[in-house]
Amino acid sequence: MLWLCIRLPALRHEALAADEGEALERLCAWAYQWSSRVCSRRGDEMRPPLLWLELAASRALFGEPAALLARIERELRDMGYSHVCAIAPTPAAAALLTHSSARDGVSRCLLTHVALGEQLASLPLRLLALPLETRDALRSAGLACIGEVLAMPRAALARRFGPDCTHYLARLLGEVDDPQPSFRLPAVYRARCVFDYDLQDTQGLLFPLQRLLQEFQGYLRARDRAVLNFRLELEHVRRASGSREHSSSTLTIGLSTPAREAARFLTLVRERLQNLALSAPVSALTLAADAFTAPAVVQADLFGSETQQLGELTHLLDRLRARLGVEAVQELLLYADHRPERAFGSSPSATAMTRRVDAHTGSITAAITASPTNAARPGALLAPAQHIEAPTTLLTGPERIASGWWDGDDVVRDYYVARAADGSRQWVFHDLRENSWYLQGLWI
Repeated sequence: MLWLCIRLPALRHEALAADEGEALERLCAWAYQWSSRVCSRRGDEMRPPLLWLELAASRALFGEPAALLARIERELRDMGYSHVCAIAPTPAAAALLTHSSARDGVSRCLLTHVALGEQLASLPLRLLALPLETRDALRSAGLACIGEVLAMPRAALARRFGPDCTHYLARLLGEVDDPQPSFRLPAVYRARCVFDYDLQDTQGLLFPLQRLLQEFQGYLRARDRAVLNFRLELEHVRRASGSREHSSSTLTIGLSTPAREAARFLTLVRERLQNLALSAPVSALTLAADAFTAPAVVQADLFGSETQQLGELTHLLDRLRARLGVEAVQELLLYADHRPERAFGSSPSATAMTRRVDAHTGSITAAITASPTNAARPGALLAPAQHIEAPTTLLTGPERIASGWWDGDDVVRDYYVARAADGSRQWVFHDLRENSWYLQGLWI
């Protein structure tokens, strides 16, 4: 086995979490994308919190441990977490190496037990996770480094300092098992930031949101899932008559296609916050997601043109909806109906890759290109159709459309392409029930 240990000296403060347990759970969910075995230990007055990942099982997926270590450290820096990382064959040894300083001349990437033994031999006693009085007693006995302690008979150490001392040394060297309680990913995602002071404007939310969205991306990668929407829950506080009144508001961030990229999430959140007026200062922020779906992984062709264009289009639509509002951006839908005025419509939630049942007609609708037809159709339709006198010049027709008997709005019409007095072409129909003529569309 091969363990990566991450020491986090300022975790709760940097995560803006209510307590260290919440901060550790958020970071464990992020770390799960790199390993199926993630463990943690809370800190205390003497020791900072620690996070472990078992990397041997991840080698085939992520490559050599040194390269993966560099990738993990880069993401930790991007999220703004102070950290010290080390890799060793045992969890206790990896934790020990994170507590060493640069002057100790320590390599923090030891892949074998032989390399570990050689490294431990020269390290000072202060790095051992033993009680202070035990370390002082070892120094009083003339021992100066860990190698000298490991060379002593274990039975003598056990008689002098108790079995806990020798058991720790055995775990340090991998001579006995060192079971760690494994973290389990939650079925729903919820991450909360509590601010040290109330934020008066939305720009102050962007910095903590960058970290929250990076952590959320790690959780989605760990589950190999994506989302079509997630929520931002803002906790507000008002000061009135010497008391604090609390309230909350929720922003739902929607996407056209499933996604899990933090950069895309941040773009949409920034657009929403740009025009948002806070009803009161914000004291806390929660990112939550309850529903997940498979990620939209599309195999690109040799040049990737169609896939790239589709991705850019959906991203543009998401940004427009985030900035202007969902209802402000409509997409064209084609309905399975022969009546021209009912053959199309618009919807704020339709996408080019979704199919849905129309609630009014019960017909299947899709935002896709219509099948080619031999019938001539104009580029602009009049809704409603305009009553006209009978045309004098009919170029083509008739095309009989008789439909709608099932919904009480049945029509019987003969459609023609007519030439107007100014020479333009018009799409007209003769209503056989009323014996009257109407202009339905124009070629422009």
